[in-house]
Amino acid sequence: MHIFLGMLLCFTTQGANLKSDIQNLSSPYNDTPNIIETKDGLLLVWASGSRPGYADVTIQQSRWDGKTWSPPTMVASHATKKTGAQQACWNPVLTKVSNGQLALFYQVGLSRETWSGRMKISYDGGHSWTQERKLRKGIHGPIKNKAIELKDGRLLCPSATANAGWRVHLEFVTPFRENWGFMKTKPLNFPGEYRATEPSILMHDDQNIQVLCRTKQGYLTGFWSYNGAKSWQPMERLAIPAPNSGFDAVKLNDGRFAIVYNHSPKLTDRINLAVSSNGKDWEAIEVLDQGPSEHFQNPSIIQTKDNQVHIVYTINQNRFQHVQMDPTLFKGKPIANGIWPIL
Repeated sequence: MHIFLGMLLCFTTQGANLKSDIQNLSSPYNDTPNIIETKDGLLLVWASGSRPGYADVTIQQSRWDGKTWSPPTMVASHATKKTGAQQACWNPVLTKVSNGQLALFYQVGLSRETWSGRMKISYDGGHSWTQERKLRKGIHGPIKNKAIELKDGRLLCPSATANAGWRVHLEFVTPFRENWGFMKTKPLNFPGEYRATEPSILMHDDQNIQVLCRTKQGYLTGFWSYNGAKSWQPMERLAIPAPNSGFDAVKLNDGRFAIVYNHSPKLTDRINLAVSSNGKDWEAIEVLDQGPSEHFQNPSIIQTKDNQVHIVYTINQNRFQHVQMDPTLFKGKPIANGIWPIL
């Protein structure tokens, strides 16, 4: 298994961005990257195989030491207990908790409508993993974007199901060695109104929590808790156009919020970065990538201890782009009426 890694320094409206293009992965399908910072550098996981849903799709990982990405290694695959037949793995999500554990959540099955949740735990920053654990029926963990650790030590996981229409829910996870406890909310949207999935959580403070969601309807939706996740307000449409494609969001160390998404109701031929001070009014920062014959999808965004922002996204579901940015250089222009401004 091998990768080809090229690096270039790109000068844009926001200063110098380090771009690392991870190409020539050993399988034709590589998608849904998820990135996290460990004590040994960045750790990236993704789904890899022949095609989405094919039985040979496994979870791979690679490490970034600040200069290069390591050769990929497989960290999860799934075979049924009864027959030993392989089943596809989907949407890996890494979650780090303050007790030192690192969890890998992923889904297993033929499709979004039928998949079920799995997890593994690492005690050494992802160098080794426990055996696969099946989550109980109806529990999936975070299904694309990162979980958030609450003040009481529980994880708040953005989750969703598709077996009865696209419905978003949240899961509360209590991490304790291998015996993690799970609870979940009721569905937080009606599919007849908003067909939503793959939420992303923004913690404004201990009491005010915002959740953004992907939909099938050409825009993002969102909802809030104003009492520390005890109850949730109704889902509402946001003035942010977005196709039925994955996105991600994060709270920055300076208090602002950043979102990476496709600023178009239908197209994935560009991928955009925007920021907000309140989660409601957004400013355009940069078009990270664009091309009429390309599809840029399923980004993952984090901020590391050195305050750098790292973004990884898929190009044509077969390779990844890694972008490193300095958020002190983020100078935006307001996005008014859903229109991306000229930067």
